[in-house]
Amino acid sequence: MILYNLKIEDLKLESQTNSSLTGLFHAISFQIAGIALALTANSANFAFILFADTSGHEFALCVPIIATALFTIVWGDATLQSQVANIKDADLETQKTYAYKHIATQPYNLLRLMNLVLAIALAISQLSILFGG
Repeated sequence: MILYNLKIEDLKLESQTNSSLTGLFHAISFQIAGIALALTANSANFAFILFADTSGHEFALCVPIIATALFTIVWGDATLQSQVANIKDADLETQKTYAYKHIATQPYNLLRLMNLVLAIALAISQLSILFGG
């Protein structure tokens, strides 16, 4: 049996933190959490207006519909802008990676527009079902 004299310090991996990558991954994870929350809220809104007796409660149900749309717009836009800011802050070493090149070429302005349009379309859809009878 061969025994090696190793120190614990020798076994530890060096970890380097890159603030722009860390910020980018946080922004992406916050965006995913926001999408999950907005999906849950929209599903609940649709369930109420489709399956519950909403007569006489139309205006009260407007509040969660509008709140969900505003949350989707504000949260989505903030996380997308945060991603763009972290991409711009990337150091030269990060800019040479394939991941950076792929993430940096995403059409963020189009994604922001899609977020806005989708939130408004879902709200209009829910309100039309609610008031359309």
